[in-house]
Order: sequence, then structure tokens, then C-alpha cells
Amino acid sequence: MSKISFNELEKKLKSIRIEAFVIYKGNTRIFEYLKNKKVVEKPLKVYSITKSIVSILIGIMVDKGLIKNIDESIQNYFPEILESNDPQKKEITIFHLLTMTSGLQIGNFQGSKNWVKFILGQPIIHKPGSTFQYNSGNSHLLSAIIQKISGIPTASFAEKYLFHPLGINKYTWLKDPQGIHGGGFSISLNLEDMVKIGLLFLNEGRFNSNQVISSNWLLKAKRPYKQVNNTKEGTYGYGYQLWTYENTNPNTPIDYYYANGIFGQYIFIVPKLNIIAVVKSNLQNDLQSAPRLIFEELLGSWQDKRDI
Repeated sequence: MSKISFNELEKKLKSIRIEAFVIYKGNTRIFEYLKNKKVVEKPLKVYSITKSIVSILIGIMVDKGLIKNIDESIQNYFPEILESNDPQKKEITIFHLLTMTSGLQIGNFQGSKNWVKFILGQPIIHKPGSTFQYNSGNSHLLSAIIQKISGIPTASFAEKYLFHPLGINKYTWLKDPQGIHGGGFSISLNLEDMVKIGLLFLNEGRFNSNQVISSNWLLKAKRPYKQVNNTKEGTYGYGYQLWTYENTNPNTPIDYYYANGIFGQYIFIVPKLNIIAVVKSNLQNDLQSAPRLIFEELLGSWQDKRDI
């Protein structure tokens, strides 16, 4: 990408409330915009990027044989489902939670005294597996499953098998009233640690020559299981707590996938170009998608790998 294009990118970022935008080709940072040092050093909420981290943890459990089959019913972990009057709840699997297809009605569980009980108490409004419905309750149930299987808090499991191998030690992770770490939106990370998560994805589960998570899991995680939105340029989908984008424009045939949090937090991964981009923002309302649109504009100028 030309220097002029990077200058234009910086002007766009300055015009809205972007706090940081960095781009890596492989392990090399090729672009950096930082509003201030605080975003680099201080852990800030990444909101729903938490979901993608929980997905990695589920994958590590599968790799270790702690979860034998993601198609197993979650009633094995939540026996209260057996008491439910709705037989369809017994059909909900770990796979359904990962792909946001549990069919459970969305409810404001944050205001409840017992998040898991509240989430599981919601009625089924779609047959499990049939319909994509973005629901942070699904992600919180995944965190509860991690704690139930491992016998330790989700953050402790993450520290041992993910954060420590990546050198992530400046994080915070909020818990629900029962002490279960929030699976949907509760982690705070600094910019450099977000980059480490992005590089882990880009390098197919390897970090500093250590295979932290299998490439097989990531291959499945970044596959779109449900189409979410179609545009003239491409199709947005959803994998295992990850968003996907398949470009249908023959002029810019570059696909990518990404972790995304409210107010404009992003980790973009473009395997074909060996590129990641990490964004920290404080954007409101319609501007929240601005970093994604800006990034897609960049991809449009990177049709040839030699452009980068």
C-alpha cells in the first residue's frame, strides 16, 4: 500500500473517535495510528470480543479431550434443563451456543440475580439450530460450561492455556453474581494483547512456535454456519463466536473474518494477505461500523499482494 494511502487512512481515523488502528503483515506492524498512549498500556473493555476468546477456550477444551463432542446436549452441564417443560431445550448443543442458534429468547440477564438460571429460563422461540439470533446469553453459558468442566474459573483456565502462552497479563474479566466470568462482553485488554489474539488467529493457532490451539479448530471456527446479511459486495456470516465476510465482488475477491465488540472494537484477520488489523474505538450509534467500512475500503486497494 502506498504511503499516500496510509496518509489518507490516518486522516479518516482522525475525523472520527478512533483511539487506535494498527495493521500487521505477518508479525510486522506496517501501519499505526494511536490517539494516545493510554490505549496501548491500559486494559480497556473489548466487549463482545470476549465471545471470540471464549470460543478459543472451548476449542482448547476440545483439543485436550475435555469436551468430546460439541454436538452434545448442554443438559449434561445444566441438569435444570431436565426439569423444563419445553422438550426443545434438551436439543440445545454446545455447537448451537457457539453459532448463536440455540433458539433461546434474548433477555436482559444482566439485571438478574442468577444469570445462568435466567438465560436457561427463557422460552425457546426458534428450533435449536434453525435460526441465527445474536444472544450474549449463549456466550455466557459457554463460560459456565468451561468452569463446570475444568473445575476452575474460566479466567484461570484462560490464564493457564491461553493468556500465559500469549504473554497476556494485564487484563480484567468481570464475573456474574455466582462468580462465573462473563462470556459475552466482560473482558478488558490493552491494544498489544488484542494484537496477540489476532496473530494467534492469523498463524493458525501458533504463537512464538507454540501451538496454543489446533489449526483444525480455527478452520471450523472461521467457517460461516449461518448467513447474517447479504450486500452487493459480499455476505456476512457467523462461525464459532466469530463474524465472517465472503466477498462476492470479482474485482476485490478478498475474504476475511473478525472479532467485534460494541462501540467499534475489532480484530480483523485476512488469511489470503497475511494481514491483521486491530481497532480500539469509542464510537456511538451508526459510526460503530466505520472501522469495518474503512478496512473494507483498504482491502479494495489491496487486490494484489504486491500492493502491501
